[in-house]
Amino acid sequence: MLTRREFFGTGLGALVAARAIAMPGDRMRYAISGHQFRTILPHPESGIKMAGRYGYHGLEPFQGDMPHYLTQPPDVFKALLDEAGLALCTIGSGGQYLDPARLQETIESNAARARFIVHFGCRHLKVNLSGRIGSENLSLENGRILARHLNEVGKRTADVGIKFAFHPHAWTLVERQPELDMMMELTDPRFVYLVLDTAHATLGGIDPVKALTEYYPRIAAIHLKDTEAKYSTANGWKGPAPSEEEHERVNLYKRLGTGGVDFPAFFRELRARNYDGWVTFDFNAPRPGEGTVEQDMNRHKKYLIETLHGDLRS
Repeated sequence: MLTRREFFGTGLGALVAARAIAMPGDRMRYAISGHQFRTILPHPESGIKMAGRYGYHGLEPFQGDMPHYLTQPPDVFKALLDEAGLALCTIGSGGQYLDPARLQETIESNAARARFIVHFGCRHLKVNLSGRIGSENLSLENGRILARHLNEVGKRTADVGIKFAFHPHAWTLVERQPELDMMMELTDPRFVYLVLDTAHATLGGIDPVKALTEYYPRIAAIHLKDTEAKYSTANGWKGPAPSEEEHERVNLYKRLGTGGVDFPAFFRELRARNYDGWVTFDFNAPRPGEGTVEQDMNRHKKYLIETLHGDLRS
């Protein structure tokens, strides 16, 4: 049996000791992305069990992580989460947002996701927008079309009490600061919200701390990941985001604290506003040569507890 000194000399002991300094009064809840577990089969069942063992409060799958469960009553998936002690943060959704001919399809698909997640007590639907058209910034003409369509979808999800929250994301219609500002101006704040991702904002030339403070009333949820320091706005980066081809060659998504995102400053702003929503560690499964899922999970937990002074379930 380990002595107390030996125990606290291990990584596990250090994590347990660090729990004592978690920030008092925090109301944030921490989720893990379903993408993290795609290489652990069966998916998503194995990943759900692992997320529960690590003490996360919730899971955030994309709809592609769980197509089988989306065709069944919500209680089937809820039973799986309940067994692991997890809540459902939201489900990632999609759609086509500039094509008027596909607007009704997009409305219906997102309304269906909203009706599904309302059974879990979810408060927002996280949505990835369509892919970019050309290399120029989103035009005002297309911005007006996009805003009108976002408002229409948001009205339908609001009918069941779900905030429609699009996700500024590299390689999509809203990637860059002018595009984000345009959408915040043109969309109705009653129906359109944001999921702010620290890495995607940074890659597109958006300062995540500034975006958090400026658009806080529109923030529905947070995604966490890092990216290389050379892409930090503090180092003069203004976007546009590097290409998807570059991302295929070299993973642009870095582990927390290894790149240019100022997470301590970001969390100070969240705490100053008594943020009580979801914070999702949004990572894909490690690529070859990047280690194992377990190593990734250990790093996430260590950084959350020791650096960000967050807390997970015992």
